[in-house]
Amino acid sequence: MNSINIFTKCPYTSECKTRLKSLLNKDERAYLSQYMLLNILNELNYIDNCEINLWVYPNFNNVFFKKISKKYKLNLYKQIGNNLSQRLDYCIFNQSSVCEKVLIIGSDIPTLNHQIINKAIKSLNYKKYVIGPSKDGGFYLLGTTISFNKIFNSFNTEKIMFSSLVDSIVANNHDYSLLDKLKDIDTKEDLLTI
Repeated sequence: MNSINIFTKCPYTSECKTRLKSLLNKDERAYLSQYMLLNILNELNYIDNCEINLWVYPNFNNVFFKKISKKYKLNLYKQIGNNLSQRLDYCIFNQSSVCEKVLIIGSDIPTLNHQIINKAIKSLNYKKYVIGPSKDGGFYLLGTTISFNKIFNSFNTEKIMFSSLVDSIVANNHDYSLLDKLKDIDTKEDLLTI
């Protein structure tokens, strides 16, 4: 069994997409976040033999998440850790104890589709890691078959750059494959160019 883990913020109890404040009000940003998450969940319907988990920060008990967990048959988890690197590390550790392949994806990549996710899963048959780089220098997908990860040991931050992630994987003597570069939605320019 494979584990696909979506990392998201609660659109109703957190300030989501704050870099879009000059373009969208709070309700519009919440709607955009919800729309992008539902888009990814619909794509995951086309993937077999996967456990789908939604990792929410800060409030995974929100009624919105309870509704979609029933509709899409998701497992809900609260993100654990003081920063992104700790939360990613915890998720991989948690899921690798029960699943052979663990993927983590963001919830703000409107062009991410089931074909790309299937390609990521298949690439883990040959490589220890798979990374989907984003056009802003970060990454939208990280997959692994390594259960006791050390790649986040050098990070203690909310922002992890793609190049730093690759450096850490290589420093730990692991191989990786790359997916196509996609755009996540963080800024006004991102939103206007999709």
